[in-house]
Amino acid sequence: MTITDLEKAFEQPLPGIKGHQLLMPSYRNALKLPEVEAKNPRRAGVLVHLFDGADGLEVLLMKRPVYNGTHSGQISFPGGKFELGDQSLKETAFREAFEEVGLRKEMYRFIGVLSWLYIPPSNFYVEPYVTYSSQCPELVLQTNEVAYTLSVPLSKICDRSLLRDAEVVTKYGSMRVPAFHWQDEVIWGATAMILGELSALFS
Repeated sequence: MTITDLEKAFEQPLPGIKGHQLLMPSYRNALKLPEVEAKNPRRAGVLVHLFDGADGLEVLLMKRPVYNGTHSGQISFPGGKFELGDQSLKETAFREAFEEVGLRKEMYRFIGVLSWLYIPPSNFYVEPYVTYSSQCPELVLQTNEVAYTLSVPLSKICDRSLLRDAEVVTKYGSMRVPAFHWQDEVIWGATAMILGELSALFS
């Protein structure tokens, strides 16, 4: 897959919840926006960064360190919560990507925005922003936020060869959830749902 394929995909309507559903854990409900807003969620922006790799477009991901929190040790996108001074969640995503992994705005091109989603365990409303660079940028990790980074070929996400269930520990106890399995990592929850919608753009 190439950047041209990606740009053409974003010319189509977003799959939205249909793209999320394949990777949605059984305890998740597809809430409408007014229902989410009634929960007074925290707001966040994440950066879905793609770059040209050995197998075509690859998706940049990061591993959260182990800490006392809901998303401890999980695979995620660079990103975080809206802060005073941010003009939009897009700006939040850009700022957080720079703070966490050293991605500067001049390193990449903005492609488009995917559908928002709600994360019940941490009460977050999240907007994912897709960007592109011709090669993997030189990254500088904020070690208290990022254990390490990794990348997955988009073609592997799209052909579903990495997709199978996994046992994970959640806020609600141990559960079996749909997930992408890449090398020794399990990618599930909101990150997998975002990847699910991204892949659905190509189907």
